Amino acid sequence: MKLMKYLLILMLPTLLFCEKIYDTQFSKENRAAIKNKKIKCRWVCDKKIYTEQKISEAISFYKNSKYYKFDKKGF
Repeated sequence: MKLMKYLLILMLPTLLFCEKIYDTQFSKENRAAIKNKKIKCRWVCDKKIYTEQKISEAISFYKNSKYYKFDKKGF
């Protein structure tokens, strides 16, 4: 039990040091870009367009596939 305490005491500083590696430093330009509403809007719009493009590519893949057939049925 004492050995575990000693190991924990020895390993704790290394764990705390390793956590700092993943912290990112923001520059003034990055902070300004984060606060800019136009950039946020552009990012959201690009993300929506990208997902719509992926969906349309998937639909065209299944439409052009010889193993899948789409039937037009009414509601």
